[in-house]
Amino acid sequence: MKDRFLFLSRYVHFLKQSHVVACYHSLRMIPVYVSDDFLLIIKKFTNGNSLQNVLDSIDFDRQEDFLSTVKALEFAKILINSVADDENALGYYLGLLGKPYPHLAYFILTERCNFRCKYCFIKNQESSDYDSENMSLEIALKGLDFFCLLIAEDPKQFELEKTIVFYGGEPLLNWCVLRILLTKIEEYIQNGKLPKRTILNMVTNGSLITNEIAEVLKNSNVQVSISIDGDSFATNSSRAYADGRPVYQDIKRGFLVCKEAGMNIGASCTLSEASISDFDTTIEVLLDECQITNLGFNLMITGEDKLNDGYNERAAKFIINAFKIFRERGVYEDRIMRKVTSFVESKVWLFDCGATGGNQIVIAPNGDVGVCHGFLAKRKYFPINVFDNDFNIHDDSDYKEWSMRSPINMPECQECFALGICGGGCPFQSEIEKGSIWALDDRFCIHAKMTLEWLIWDLFNKMKK
Repeated sequence: MKDRFLFLSRYVHFLKQSHVVACYHSLRMIPVYVSDDFLLIIKKFTNGNSLQNVLDSIDFDRQEDFLSTVKALEFAKILINSVADDENALGYYLGLLGKPYPHLAYFILTERCNFRCKYCFIKNQESSDYDSENMSLEIALKGLDFFCLLIAEDPKQFELEKTIVFYGGEPLLNWCVLRILLTKIEEYIQNGKLPKRTILNMVTNGSLITNEIAEVLKNSNVQVSISIDGDSFATNSSRAYADGRPVYQDIKRGFLVCKEAGMNIGASCTLSEASISDFDTTIEVLLDECQITNLGFNLMITGEDKLNDGYNERAAKFIINAFKIFRERGVYEDRIMRKVTSFVESKVWLFDCGATGGNQIVIAPNGDVGVCHGFLAKRKYFPINVFDNDFNIHDDSDYKEWSMRSPINMPECQECFALGICGGGCPFQSEIEKGSIWALDDRFCIHAKMTLEWLIWDLFNKMKK
């Protein structure tokens, strides 16, 4: 069938390194590596061409090699039979949007915190007279019932993994409520109101963890993530107690208490300039001193205060270099692993944020329910309260909008080679910096592109061995 007509997909991108070109379809996500002298030949299909015509334009002794290349390019959808194939591919993924359903619930147990971290994206949104609250037990239990009610609306998705995150402020400032809530959650898992695969997470600054608290958290299977940004200099440069005292030693003590209780502790590491500037020390603290098995790197949230020039590139490079170490030591870093999984499985990553897709509810201390905890202080995108039992998430305008917020549905993203692997970053960052959740998150654009390019060439180097 050498006389068939083929087209170069509009989603194809070419990345060159030395004399090798990686041909990459941003939605199919299977790189095909060819010699650079094949590139001009492949581009003959840009506006459609007969395979036979293209074969006739190259030397006979190279035609068999090129036919093998064409087979790989067709498998990767880089060469397609019709321009309609591109429209059908995009249409398929667009059809997956607009279906809000919560797999994730944040319980903001308190808006109060014993720390005053410079970069706290929640506290930095609060006005000077903002009234921080604790969540009452009544609200906590009603919030749990509200989440159970929402997830029960779709029996087909009910048994899929759900995650409950205990958050703040500092959640351990409301330990009495959290402890009872943990007991109720276990009861609901046993009686089928929550699925068996319900993951419990807590993000804490670690300073209030005691032996008793650690034991309860361990027995309740809570995955604890303690916030630490590297060594004492990196951590204390951005984090401090409300009265200004340094926090590093108390954070490290929290790690130690959890380790002594036999817990696998994770870390939440915000990549400040201080963290990035001393790569070896930051990694040593995380892996050797804190002995973490999993962590998540956080990019700095920008607002009125702009980051230093080049921060986004330095942060992206830091994460890539850290991953090279982590994969050798079996440590899971959440931010890059989302990209790695998408790339390895050739699976389009529609949403990088839990709120996008309409997949998250956030329960405020007073029972207000919203999409994103970044908007907690201003209560924007908080359309409902846990006492509103007739809430229909599918009809709510906020959830419908957020359920459509994906690079697949953003015109500015269509020509980006990281379209399928990106997920779109943080809508909260987009709005506070540019005024709309639909704007690009520039930090994340750079992170996604640099990570993808590294993955493509890392795979090539492995294939050569």
